[in-house]
Order: sequence, then C-alpha cells, then structure tokens
Amino acid sequence: MSIVNHHGKFEYPFLRKLAFNKMKSFFIVLMATSGLSLVYSCSSKSEIDAKIAEVEKKYQDSLTLMRNELKEAKTKIEVLSYPADQRFAHINELFNAQEYEKAKKEIAELKNVFPNAAENNECSKILEKITALEVAKKAEEERIKALGFKAIPQKTSFKIDYNTIALSSIGIGRTFTFDYRSDEWTYREADRGTKYISAAMSVTSTNHDPDLPQFAVYKIEGGNMIYEESFDTEFARWEDYGTYLGNYHDSRNDFAKVSTVKFKIGAQISDDVLSKPFAIVVKNENRLTSSFDRYKNPPKSYIGSVSYPKTLSVEDFTKNYTLVKTYNLK
Repeated sequence: MSIVNHHGKFEYPFLRKLAFNKMKSFFIVLMATSGLSLVYSCSSKSEIDAKIAEVEKKYQDSLTLMRNELKEAKTKIEVLSYPADQRFAHINELFNAQEYEKAKKEIAELKNVFPNAAENNECSKILEKITALEVAKKAEEERIKALGFKAIPQKTSFKIDYNTIALSSIGIGRTFTFDYRSDEWTYREADRGTKYISAAMSVTSTNHDPDLPQFAVYKIEGGNMIYEESFDTEFARWEDYGTYLGNYHDSRNDFAKVSTVKFKIGAQISDDVLSKPFAIVVKNENRLTSSFDRYKNPPKSYIGSVSYPKTLSVEDFTKNYTLVKTYNLK
C-alpha cells in the first residue's frame, strides 16, 4: 500500500498494523504469564524451567518483530518528514556547489519517494545541465591530456583564499634585489653556474595579518614536472633606512594599515635547468607567516615553507596548483 497518495498527502497504514501487533504481543505475554502461574502451582521445578524457557522464546520472537516494525515505522516517518520542496532546495544547493554526484543521488531519492511531485520536472532540467557540464569537463580533460602542460593556462594574477596575487617583471639574471630604501637596496648574487629567477609580487589581502603563498621552480620532463627549488620571499621596499632597521614603523608594509603590500621573490637555479623546459608554479595555499625579530635587519619578514611534492602531473593543475609561466617548452 502506498504511503503517499496522488495528491501528495501522507497516509500511515503501517501505524495501524503496528498498533495491532503491539496489542497482539501484549496478549501473548499476558497469556504466557497467566499460564506460568497455573503451572507453578502444580508442576516440578524442571517442568517450570522448561515452560519459562518456552515462553521466553515466544516472547523474544514477538519482541524482535516489534522492534523491526518500530524501526521500519521510524524510517518511513523520517522520509516523510523531509518533503519534496525541501529536498529540491537542497538539490539546488548541491548543484550550485558543483557537488554533482550528490545532487544526482538526491534527485533519484526525490523521484523514488515522491514520484508525482512537481519538483521532478525541475530536477530533470538540472540533470540535463549536469550531463552537459560533465561532457564539457571530459572533453577539456582529453584536450589537456593530448597537449600536456601546453594546454594549461598560464596566470600571473590569481586568488588564493583571502589573497589576490599579481606577479610582474619576471626575469632571469645574476642578482636578486629587494629591500629598497632611500638610495640603497639588498641583493644576492648567484653562484657560479647558476642564475636567479626573480619577480615583483603584489599581494592584496582582506586579512589584516595574512599568510602568504610560496612559489617553486619545476623542471619539465615529458608528462611530469620535477621539483627543483622554492622561491625566497622578501619585502620589495622600505620608506627609509630607519624603517628598514625597525626604528620606525612602515605602514606600507603592514597589512593592518594597507590592503596591498609589495614583495620580491627569487630562486637560484642552475644553468643546466634553465637551458631545458621548466616552469614557475604555485601551490594554492598560504603557508608563509609573518615574523618579527628585533635583532634582524629588517626585523619583519615572512618565514616557513610550502610542502611541494617531488613530481607534478597535468592533473594536479585542475585544482591544487597554478601554472605561472613555462620556459623552453616546444
């Protein structure tokens, strides 16, 4: 018997059956107890024990049946207490969150419980959209698979959580310069047989004390990238020598005062790696933390590191990594 009529109204025939079974079980237990009273007055202990065991077995069977029926009733009530309109609202939420497999599962459940609900028509439209999106995604995956790293978009501006990152002036040279102040700056000179890859980085954050991402260099060998080195992150400039020493506060390097702060990043890479296909990549997470050490110049810096895997594949760039720039890739 259906538990939902064609008008969408709930019917509960199982509750009448459940009530009947409760009365039946009570009657069984009552009769068994009365029987035991009579037996006890005229039977030996062994006979009484046998009768008790017999009655307990019958009672246990009835109790098991009651428990099963109560469980079934509870399940049906839980299903019916979640109506079609609420289910459809949840399906929309899952679709908007791109949880397509979960959305399809909920659509199937709605059709099963409420086959005549008006929401099923809208669910069919959602299923069509999901199918189209999945077909397009598969086609894009096949395209990327065929072209390899050449098919991955290269980005110098992107968001990582609360940070918007913009890279510029990416270059390769003998020195990595940063901490500009007045007419001075700090620089690192590359060792023999190496050069620095460096870039200017602008970070705009909604956080007043944000962590920062860390970039890395990977060499490209066939269908894999192999980790080479991570970038150092330094402040690009200071207002003057006094702020560089920490004698005064530089508001332009403080996210609590301004939304955008300028940095320089640099990584020392061997000439051999630079002569072959390689790439600048970034993991889509913020892990470098701000630090203050009064005995360092400058006292403020960003420390820590991002854990990069030894190898990356094309598939890694669909979600967890961003490709900034490739070199020598033919």
